[in-house]
Amino acid sequence: MDTKAQSAKAPGSEGDRNHSEDIERPRGAEEWTDDRAVLDAWMSALVSVRGRSQATARRYRRLVERLLEDVAQPIAQLNQRLIERHMRRLHVAGRGESVRRGVVVAIRSLGEWCLAHGILDANPGALLSGPRPYRQEIKVLTVAEVGRLLWGDSPGTLTRDPLEMRNRVLLGVTYVAGLRASEIGPLEAEGVVWQESGQIFSILVRRGKSSGQDMRLPLDRPVSRMLGMWLAVRPAGRFLWGRPLTRGAVRNIFLDRCAAVGIKATGRRLSPHILRHSLATHLLQEGADIRQVQLLLRHRSIVTTELYLHADVDRLGAVLIRKSPLERGRRKKVAPLRPAMEQLLAELRGLVPMAPGRTR
Repeated sequence: MDTKAQSAKAPGSEGDRNHSEDIERPRGAEEWTDDRAVLDAWMSALVSVRGRSQATARRYRRLVERLLEDVAQPIAQLNQRLIERHMRRLHVAGRGESVRRGVVVAIRSLGEWCLAHGILDANPGALLSGPRPYRQEIKVLTVAEVGRLLWGDSPGTLTRDPLEMRNRVLLGVTYVAGLRASEIGPLEAEGVVWQESGQIFSILVRRGKSSGQDMRLPLDRPVSRMLGMWLAVRPAGRFLWGRPLTRGAVRNIFLDRCAAVGIKATGRRLSPHILRHSLATHLLQEGADIRQVQLLLRHRSIVTTELYLHADVDRLGAVLIRKSPLERGRRKKVAPLRPAMEQLLAELRGLVPMAPGRTR
């Protein structure tokens, strides 16, 4: 072997250094030739870096894949004009505003990631303005309807049928703990702990949506009593409900129970999530502080919790009656109701002419 060949293969040679540089150099746009690989890497970053749940990452990916299919262009060719055309088509097709907002959020996130990795020269979603809809009123179940859902016509009692007992306890835990639909099915039995100080059970929600961390949530006494009865008869195993339940299974349990006790939609969207809405509204009606409700529901922003204030108009009106800013400084001078009313009636009697032959 000649000297040149030996020097090319020797450790620390120029050829070896060039090979090392090739390994360490970040992938450029020319190396991202497969959109599937780009979406896989972006999804991984959403979960591991951004802290999004797997379900959220999958939803974002579906929205982007539909966009790419509609515009018939690869990711590297995306621009604002193509995305806005897709948004108009979604609107014409009757897709909801939540879907179109999701597209905006997803494409902004993908564009930011692609910009950082040299796949795009600019974020095509940076200047997009998603639809800003009028927020529809959140319609909830009444306290009486929740009671019928859990106990039927016999408040405070449970059936002895194991399957029906499980379904009622599941709905009770969902309501009192304010669980999201994705958090109900995979609850584990070992996460149920008795809290002696409050004489209640608490449950453990693993990898919650808002924080990605495990969170322990308390139950109230009635539902703790229901859960205790279920724990005495539940089948052995890791999961609280005997097996992990899918979101579809939980939805069917809820709808079947609503039909059994005569709860109708009447303009409401009946799904397990309405129990979470109902809890927030009922707590505010009972005078709970909005910060406490935010903590229980695990909202990142209190703006989300404030959406439930719409259902508490009566309470807000009562607050204004008692504490109107316009009556500050005058409140102490307001005459008692009965003397003031009597004086008014006396003045009115003085203004009405008396009929002939009648005396006061």
